[in-house]
Amino acid sequence: MALKRLGEFGLISRIRARLKYRSGQTILGMGDDCAAYKPAPGKCQIVTTDTLTEDVHFKKNLIPPERLGYKALAVNISDIAAMGGTPRLALLTLGISAESSLPYLNKLIDGFLDACAQFKVELVGGDTVSSPKSLFISVTLIGEAPKNRLFTRHGAQPGNGVFVTGSLGNSALGLKLLAKKKPAWKGSPKDVKFLIDAHFSPVPRLMESKALSRSTAKITSMLDLSDGLAGDLTHICQAGEVGARLWEDRLPRSPAFINICAANKLSSAELILSGGEDYELLFTSPLKDAKKIPGLFKKAGSPVSQIGEITARPGKIVLVGNNGRETIVSPSQGFDHFKS
Repeated sequence: MALKRLGEFGLISRIRARLKYRSGQTILGMGDDCAAYKPAPGKCQIVTTDTLTEDVHFKKNLIPPERLGYKALAVNISDIAAMGGTPRLALLTLGISAESSLPYLNKLIDGFLDACAQFKVELVGGDTVSSPKSLFISVTLIGEAPKNRLFTRHGAQPGNGVFVTGSLGNSALGLKLLAKKKPAWKGSPKDVKFLIDAHFSPVPRLMESKALSRSTAKITSMLDLSDGLAGDLTHICQAGEVGARLWEDRLPRSPAFINICAANKLSSAELILSGGEDYELLFTSPLKDAKKIPGLFKKAGSPVSQIGEITARPGKIVLVGNNGRETIVSPSQGFDHFKS
């Protein structure tokens, strides 16, 4: 059955009937011209938006629709986490062809609503529009953060440590495995699955963000890694008018990433610097607070690594290789929609 038989309002009714989570702060939810909610005392509202476009961010034949629906919300939640916030309400806009398959859309919506339930986000509205050539999914997410503990990209200072959660490069390598279906890929099916799952289903670092927010550690800047370590660290350096030095041997890599890179003679540093879509937290903090940071992540169950330091050389990012040689990291090594 194609969407044109159900119609726009039939699709909206179907989505509304399948809602799985409702927030106690919502005054007016889906079904009116606007939604309304009451922010918690002492919080400021934070808002983010992100769009996934077919053949730019995904290919329908490579990602299952339920994974795509999940990812559409997860990447926005990652932005909220990067500010030290908690996601509350979502608006979903779908650009779809009238010839779209309803079973496909049902799975996509189920994946999105499953993510809403998992992360306690209420879908309160959005839009559905005709898009004859390609599918696009646009999400606006509203969250809250403590007024006195809002993390931003601005504020990194020379001497600060550069920290990152989790491990890097998994999503980029997973996409590489998906995009080039060459039978010559070497490595265990378990490792391949881990890397592809990392690309399909990023885990927003909400628990880690809350641990930092509740701590006494000073966080001078923070963002989430969406465009690759090189590009995103450049954002922090530009905002603070500083530079950075990274140590290649401290860039965290998962066992699956190490195994597949070694088996296929791939450059792990290149994938980490340029790959993107890790959705880990990248942040800076004074070294006097560095000892506090690892303990904050024990409950969240995710590792944290100091991978470098902030320097006083504005805009200059240096990678210290395993052999001790220093090379300049170009901002262009990060992902740019209009250059990549």
